Amino acid sequence: MKSSDSQERFTAVCHRLRNPLLLRGDVSDPSWHQAIPLELVDAITGQPGRYTTTARTLYDDRYLYVSFVCEDRYVWGTHSQRDAAIYDEECVEIFLNPCGCGHQYFEINVSPKNVLFDACILNQRTERNPHAPFAGLHGWDLQDFKSAVAIQGVPDIPDGATAWSAEYAIPFKELYGAVNLPPKPGDLWRINFFRIDALKPGAPELYAWRPPLADTFHLPWRFGWLRFAD
Repeated sequence: MKSSDSQERFTAVCHRLRNPLLLRGDVSDPSWHQAIPLELVDAITGQPGRYTTTARTLYDDRYLYVSFVCEDRYVWGTHSQRDAAIYDEECVEIFLNPCGCGHQYFEINVSPKNVLFDACILNQRTERNPHAPFAGLHGWDLQDFKSAVAIQGVPDIPDGATAWSAEYAIPFKELYGAVNLPPKPGDLWRINFFRIDALKPGAPELYAWRPPLADTFHLPWRFGWLRFAD
């Protein structure tokens, strides 16, 4: 990336909620208006993707709230069980690292069918060894997680939809490693936002907020930053 690919450019400001947030899936709650939109791009090239994808964040004393709005003409999914391989089909993803340690972070994904995949990731990769192994601890399951999904159109039919969106609430009390829980204004966490779109299984299009410039999301030194604000 060019010199503009800096920490300042990829620091997302997360504002504290002023009013309770109702998760509807369609990002229609007025509270989302105070959230700063983050545009996702092609994860490999860093250029605009075929579809527009926007992420937003907010927080209160209990939850980190995340929303995605995904332009999409074919919204589909086959999985219905928690922790199924939704990343082989279509989903939105957040990689969250509260402690700033590059070798441990949380992966939290939601599919258009509102199926959750969550895992604690242990990753040996570094900039000098980007192909080292990583492992997902699938026994880490969020208990107080909440989510909602909305589809604009008809799912599972090519050209049957125009978009889908997801909202979810991640409980702070179930995250490990942060200096402060809930976070205090000024706290800085590592984070990245991703989307996987596919016309069919095995043919993914990869989107990212801070692009890893590779066909994998698991490069933690390429994460951005989330700064909590008032």
